[in-house]
Amino acid sequence: MAAEEGIVANAAEGSGSWTSSSGQTKLSIYPTPIPELMLLDTPSALEKRIGMVRREITRYYTGVHSKAQGIIDRWISVEEKVETRIKSFRDPTEPLNPGLLYTGISALTTSVLTRSRALPTRILLPPVALGGAFAYFLPGTASRVRAYYGELEDRYAPRFGEIRRTSVAHSGIAWERAKEGAAAGRESVNKGVKSVVESIEQGTGLNLKAMGWAQEVKEEAQSVASVVQNDIKEAIESKSSSGDSEDSKRLA
Repeated sequence: MAAEEGIVANAAEGSGSWTSSSGQTKLSIYPTPIPELMLLDTPSALEKRIGMVRREITRYYTGVHSKAQGIIDRWISVEEKVETRIKSFRDPTEPLNPGLLYTGISALTTSVLTRSRALPTRILLPPVALGGAFAYFLPGTASRVRAYYGELEDRYAPRFGEIRRTSVAHSGIAWERAKEGAAAGRESVNKGVKSVVESIEQGTGLNLKAMGWAQEVKEEAQSVASVVQNDIKEAIESKSSSGDSEDSKRLA
């Protein structure tokens, strides 16, 4: 019974041998199973440190790349907006090829002619010539540029825009009044010359109109009136420019 109990115990334990009651060990008739080896991948401290550094570098590179890509995308959007805005300035009814060429030639010629002049003349006349030539050769495009400048002025410097528009309106009113006054003066001079000629004809009996003297007097009076009109125009323009400079200084 004891031997049977030992055999049962060894079979239950799954060993490859059994022990009899006499203490002798006998080999099992079944082959002994080969134990399975399991390899555990356990990284070292150096490998863990290298992996952490690599992940940090990858994360930093990804952040820098995303920021750089965002800056590039914003710059591209700004370029597209600027290109769209510049294309919107062009008037489809105006050819740009000769107009821009003439404008550049005008500005360059003015710069060459004023290079030996005083410093304010060298600074002011080329931009004035550029603006005047641009408005003359490309009036539609210049009108669109002025409209966009007015929008920027109303958005960022509304006070300056109001002062500028007021000055331009006052200058226009003064110029119209000067034109009306010159026309009235020319008309009064013509009437005076006509009355003088008629009185001379009545007193002397000469036909001055047939002699052509009255026409010469009339032309001379008209030339004097045109000179007076030009003097008034220059005075108004100088006054308006000085008023604009004072307003800009006051605004600054």
